[in-house]
Amino acid sequence: MFARWRYRKRCHAAARLCQHPNVATYIREYAGLGVDKLSNTPLIAVDLEMTGLDATQNHIIAIGWTQLDHGRINLASNRHLLINAEQSVGHSAAIHELTDNEVAEGMPLEAGLAVLFEAARGRVWLFHHADLDVAFLQQACLAWTDVAMPFMVLDTMCLELTLRKRRELPVHHGDLQLTRLRRNYNLPAYTAHNALIDAYATAELLLALAENMDTSGSLRLKPHLKYY
Repeated sequence: MFARWRYRKRCHAAARLCQHPNVATYIREYAGLGVDKLSNTPLIAVDLEMTGLDATQNHIIAIGWTQLDHGRINLASNRHLLINAEQSVGHSAAIHELTDNEVAEGMPLEAGLAVLFEAARGRVWLFHHADLDVAFLQQACLAWTDVAMPFMVLDTMCLELTLRKRRELPVHHGDLQLTRLRRNYNLPAYTAHNALIDAYATAELLLALAENMDTSGSLRLKPHLKYY
């Protein structure tokens, strides 16, 4: 309860400081976002592709997302945006398979963020390993609006960790990787690695986790929220 109150207070403070009217409106609305069960709480699963892992030095080069409504993935909401970064993709191209030429044809980061946050209105954010993605988004938002955007998040990696602790199961190196967890839950293997596919894969993993964490009904989300 205190964490949610403190989060709302941060939202209102950020909205007052924000010089971007649409973003300020988003933050004010987000402060009062209602969260209940998976079946009645809208979510947006998001994944980023970056040139590296340092949010202060590296750049976002792709954003992918899909929305969840009434506990189901909305395929019509799928989006994948290439972002024109001012940095070579370097060795990261071996992971996300994006070249400098492809990235050069992408949209400016601020335009991509505007589309993303419009899609996120009224929704809880969903990530796999949220700390990394949120760090990049907050750094990008600081440059865009001079505000470190508040986030209310579900993290499938943390949900799996909670489930294992509840069942007193060990966690070994690599156990919490997205691909390995999907294999454990008999979810299909996706060979292509891009932001949209990983966002969709995260949404599918959430549904599998929710079924295992609450077999009596729809999973209550509040105990699992993280605030940034």
